Amino acid sequence: MSRVRLPHLIRVFAWTGLTSLGGGRSAYFHDAVVVRRPWVRNDEFVQDLTLSQLLPGPNFANLAVALGCRLAGWAGGAAALGAIVAPGAVMLLLLAVLYFRGGFAPATTHVMHGMAATVVGLVLVTTARIVRASLHGRVALVVAVATFLLVGPLGVNTPLAIALVLPVALWWHRPRRA
Repeated sequence: MSRVRLPHLIRVFAWTGLTSLGGGRSAYFHDAVVVRRPWVRNDEFVQDLTLSQLLPGPNFANLAVALGCRLAGWAGGAAALGAIVAPGAVMLLLLAVLYFRGGFAPATTHVMHGMAATVVGLVLVTTARIVRASLHGRVALVVAVATFLLVGPLGVNTPLAIALVLPVALWWHRPRRA
């Protein structure tokens, strides 16, 4: 069952691919399919975001495929991947040509710092929006805080930190017998 017509999905995902910045792409996706258009519920977005981060490969491409499949089936997943990757690939090729012809000016560094701050802000906003859909109960909060402390201040390797907290989260959220 398709929730969204393919041309509309391609247009929205291509615009997201064209306008999104770096690690903040999940914020753009959230805005595009949850906030601006009621295509996906917040809890569905969190499921797809979680899956996209657990799978190997770039998170934004994984998220595009997951959302595309949810919204328009297998064709939607393939179209979403193409729509999200193509604009960035074209821009990268154009910037590479410019860079190798004459290089970027030193002022570019300041622009990149400003863009990085923007991306951090977008990630914080999206995180705040999805916290309610992600953290159900005290155990989920403990798992989130433990993961944060392990990866952040304690500097534990991310896969190791996940391997340490994931069994607790899975055990706690296992299906219960009636």
